[in-house]
Amino acid sequence: MALSLHKINADIIGVWASSLCAIHCAVTPLLFAAQASVHFGQHAVGEPVLPWYWGVLDWAFLVLAFIAILFTSRQVAAAWVKWGMWAAWSLIAAVIISETFHLHLLGHAFMYVGAFILIGLHWYNHRQCRLCEVESATDEL
Repeated sequence: MALSLHKINADIIGVWASSLCAIHCAVTPLLFAAQASVHFGQHAVGEPVLPWYWGVLDWAFLVLAFIAILFTSRQVAAAWVKWGMWAAWSLIAAVIISETFHLHLLGHAFMYVGAFILIGLHWYNHRQCRLCEVESATDEL
């Protein structure tokens, strides 16, 4: 069975992107701690320890989540799901902006909150849309 772009579900992409984002967020502090202990005394205070592309992943996940939410919101099961997804995305965006520009407005923990809300809402919407498809298929019979 060939996989076409029409069969790819934006909710599934959203679940995967949000899950990878949560994993990325969980691994980042561990990598900072591991690199700091390995290179203790070799870096100046305040100098970034991780490579530049690690921060780019934050923005990549944010863009991927934006695209998934954009396509999901076109066929959302309930209006509150759409607004919840955009609110969770906004929370993640605010944390990334705060961390990128060293504003320290929001703690990193809020990134986890936004990611897990997105995972849950994408999963809920995917299940609801599948139930709607099953109901409409049985109504046609």
